[in-house]
Amino acid sequence: MTSDPSTVIRPSECRDSAPVWRLLQDFATSYTPNQALFESDFPALISRTGTAFVVAEQSEVVVGYLLAHALPTLFAGGPILEIVELVVDPEKRGEGVGRALVEHALTEAWSNGCVEVVAPTRRAAAFYEHLGFEPTATYFKRKRP
Repeated sequence: MTSDPSTVIRPSECRDSAPVWRLLQDFATSYTPNQALFESDFPALISRTGTAFVVAEQSEVVVGYLLAHALPTLFAGGPILEIVELVVDPEKRGEGVGRALVEHALTEAWSNGCVEVVAPTRRAAAFYEHLGFEPTATYFKRKRP
């Protein structure tokens, strides 16, 4: 699988709000996204220091996005990048869009001094393993009451 040469990866901008919101509907299976919160948080999130928020475009149409945060650590010997959201339009899956987004994140992480890139997921384990990631930990979560 190779990425489509017409796929452009670029930083997300405010104009991407509607297509990212549309894609988010496919990502959130355990949560119900709140559009009012999304609309207030999106502009701040895309400009936040230490946050990588990029979109994949084909023919000027957003077909995927990746959201990641750089986290300082002591245990890893440097910062790590955690991919928290990776979404590709269902009609574009299997065409290399997700791979292009992850490869972009890896390149940026290494150039910014990150020592590791992680992706907490169960649903996409095979995808990340195919890209050379190794399973490492189980996440526990506790929601606010």
